[in-house]
Amino acid sequence: MPVTSGRSYPALPGKIRSILAARGLSLAEVSRSSRLLASGNRLHHIPHNFYSAFRNRLFSPSIYQVLALSVISGYRLVDWLTVFGFSLDEVPRFQASLPALRTVELDARVYQGSSSIPWFDEIKEPDLSTPLVPLSRWLMSGIPRRMDFLSYAAGPEYRYLKIGSQDAFAFPELLPGSIVRVNRLLNAFKGIPVRKNPGKRLFLVEHSGGMTCSRLFRPEPKKVVLCSRHLPYAQVELEQETEAVVSGAADLEIRPLGGGEKPVVPARLGRFWIPAPFTRPSQVRNVGEFIRRARKVSGLSFREASARTRLIARKLGDSRYYCAAASLSDCETRELPPRHIHKLISICATYFASAAGFLEAAGAGLDRAGKLPMPAEFLGLPVGDVRSVSKPSYFLSEMERRFGELPYFLHNSLSSQFGLKEISVRDVFWTGGIPEVVDPCLAGAVFLVVDRKRKIPRPALSCPKWAQPIYVLQQRDGSYLCGYCTLQNGTLILRSCFAPMPKLQRLRNRVDAEVVGKVVGIARRLK
Repeated sequence: MPVTSGRSYPALPGKIRSILAARGLSLAEVSRSSRLLASGNRLHHIPHNFYSAFRNRLFSPSIYQVLALSVISGYRLVDWLTVFGFSLDEVPRFQASLPALRTVELDARVYQGSSSIPWFDEIKEPDLSTPLVPLSRWLMSGIPRRMDFLSYAAGPEYRYLKIGSQDAFAFPELLPGSIVRVNRLLNAFKGIPVRKNPGKRLFLVEHSGGMTCSRLFRPEPKKVVLCSRHLPYAQVELEQETEAVVSGAADLEIRPLGGGEKPVVPARLGRFWIPAPFTRPSQVRNVGEFIRRARKVSGLSFREASARTRLIARKLGDSRYYCAAASLSDCETRELPPRHIHKLISICATYFASAAGFLEAAGAGLDRAGKLPMPAEFLGLPVGDVRSVSKPSYFLSEMERRFGELPYFLHNSLSSQFGLKEISVRDVFWTGGIPEVVDPCLAGAVFLVVDRKRKIPRPALSCPKWAQPIYVLQQRDGSYLCGYCTLQNGTLILRSCFAPMPKLQRLRNRVDAEVVGKVVGIARRLK
């Protein structure tokens, strides 16, 4: 695999010189000041020949050298990483798209506020009572918007989980690969009534074996039982606070439908097990301990993790993101992080670890770095304030009012998660105005993501109901239908997913209706 940096290294010395000059600094001054950081720790030292080192295309600064540049110049660490061609936002991007064996927490932080996301302009004020309509009726693609200009901040009241194939206690309400938002509730446990049957709400439970989303019931005032309705997980009583903690309730699911990942009941959860005492993870002492904990939580072997880093290296076009299995093992025995920042990104993405937590364990936390945003011209961004280009969005403000925090950290991973090259407003349908649905898998559905290239319905008679393909059809009058569809002798046979529609409809293909595409993703509220 060729080593490519995505940046012209010979041009970097001139750019770094200009950035330092903007702060009234020279490389000689930076070199002297770097010796004083961390009581003379050589890891932070910027040598006097720092510029000439970039003649070697294999050279990249260490995270400590980048931190030194950030501290001395006052500019943010993430901005300096962008100058050198790194983005910590690659971590949540790959975490959202990689499959998870165990239920894990995603890094929901947006690190580079200057990064731009696809944006839209409103064509007309949306009618949110409409049952099924493409967003292109209301919105059109606009100029990309910088995260700095959005009112986004990952608040502590929400956590985002990825359901693992081995911990799918809530299957089929939640499928492996689904991203679930959990609302932290201080009194979540007290909100579960004492009874012998489970309720409908899904809760996040943390125990000695990890975390899971499941239905619960309280047989006794201080105990809960994880309840799986479809898979043979062993039912074990967990005592609140000592053996488990109910941390919150799931309120939103983003479900991909194209992967076909099936849940697996591992032997350790298929038989009765004695719960161990639950303790909150203590603060890690070094990077090796941080990586070891993350690997154990993910449930991956060194070989499996290495294979994933190879995939990341191919996606990013740089072999330095690859980590051999032996190298991953060695990282757990060392107190310092790997020399190349590429490895930091790959390890965090593979083990579903927080990049900010990794930096903190390495002694290079974001709170220790500079706080000033770097001027836009040094980051390759348009100079000037682009906020005036985009008008206030009624649709966005209404979504924030209805659903609270929006997961902006997923903006560059949704297309790969749904198996699409890219997502436009034409691919997303609003379904929030549907009063009632027949299929429980679509209960609470707000958005449908449609692959408009897949227009031929394929029968899947042997698949269970949760795995049946769903299609969107457009009728001659411009209205839309949604349901399970087959094509027989030029006739579309549709079983609607919505209660107001007839259970079975026969429509002449391309006369009465035509197939818009196959549904590959659902965003829905959980109650």
